[in-house]
Amino acid sequence: MRLDLAGMRFIGKGRYAVPMTQVIVHFICRGNSFRSIIAEAYLNSLKFKNLKAVSSGTTAALDRAGNLAAYTETLRLLAENGIREFAKVGYGDQLTHARLEGADDVICMNQRVYDECLQLVTLPGNTRIWSVADIGEPGRIADTGPRRRLCREEAYQEIVEGIRQLISEIS
Repeated sequence: MRLDLAGMRFIGKGRYAVPMTQVIVHFICRGNSFRSIIAEAYLNSLKFKNLKAVSSGTTAALDRAGNLAAYTETLRLLAENGIREFAKVGYGDQLTHARLEGADDVICMNQRVYDECLQLVTLPGNTRIWSVADIGEPGRIADTGPRRRLCREEAYQEIVEGIRQLISEIS
């Protein structure tokens, strides 16, 4: 984000916006039922006055019905970590241009998500790509209930660490 001399925020193509008091961070995963929901809830749980998280997914509309169980498990994980109240109501919000509009920082959970985003929307140049694998992707294969639970906890910790790094970079 660049500010001009008059304090107006440059938003591209000769357009400026009144300075915003709130920075919006948009987290993107695939189904918007696990990783991006965790990231959104965790960042919002920190209660920064001028920082708000939102989330969506690249295949959320297509996978919505099949992702209810993942969303339920995500809510359980958030509850175990004391931040369930910060989870958005619902899941499976499809990434669209309209949802992306207004985001100051965009974070794709991994390269696969970033590549899928490029087929759906125009991402800002400052988009960040993390390396948080989804369950079922290489590095996070789980074939039993206990292993799935461990994979979820590992992803949660990776996301928490990513947000700590993000905060240090944008503050």
